[in-house]
Amino acid sequence: MYPIIFNYKFITIGSYGLLLGLAFYLPFLFMEREYKRTGIDPDLAYRILITVIPSAIIGAKLFHILENLGSFRKDPMDMIFSGAGLSVYGGFVLSFITAFYLIRKSNEDILKVFDVSAAPMALGYGIGRLGCHVSGDGCYGIPTDSIFGMAYPNGIVPVSVTVYPTPLFESVLSFIFFYILMQLRKGDHRKGFLIFTYLILNGLSRFSVEFIRLNPEILLGLTQAQFVAMGFILAGISGHIYISRIRRA
Repeated sequence: MYPIIFNYKFITIGSYGLLLGLAFYLPFLFMEREYKRTGIDPDLAYRILITVIPSAIIGAKLFHILENLGSFRKDPMDMIFSGAGLSVYGGFVLSFITAFYLIRKSNEDILKVFDVSAAPMALGYGIGRLGCHVSGDGCYGIPTDSIFGMAYPNGIVPVSVTVYPTPLFESVLSFIFFYILMQLRKGDHRKGFLIFTYLILNGLSRFSVEFIRLNPEILLGLTQAQFVAMGFILAGISGHIYISRIRRA
């Protein structure tokens, strides 16, 4: 793994930071283009970007703390202000919530905006998880002797034994979801179809991958992320039921 891409004197460029920046910037460019194409105010993409970035960082830190309350109680200040320890799912959830309120205030059609944003969201999530993999930030899977296992001896959190590269699995799945959503957007669907489909796909992906991750179980043998993933799946299914009833009415 390559946690540091460039280091000269006081200048250091890390792979996670670089890919995290791309995870925000590339979807922003794509959203801006798609907003113009579909008649949505393209300035909204910029407002979402500058709102989502701090929301993602705060959400990622909060979820990490909740997943590691034991360590937080021992040294809360270190965990709060450390640059390490960020939950991608936590950042995704809080960003989604803040974007919802921003879109609502803009008087744009919420479901239309989220439909157009669904594919860029999948793209950003995939790039973000790729950053976790390339940097070796510690969100690995359980040890394995299978052909899918790999070690992270040079990662931010070094691991010499072979483990499931769960961030890579999620990244690949997310890029596949991006492709699927790009194809689906060409069809004539009900408003909300794309975003609710993405919520289901993302939830199923994370729920499944968690079974081979090292995250602590919190209830019924499931992790915090799995409960969030179930929330995504239920929200997506409920959304599909809702929009199908609207169309029939």
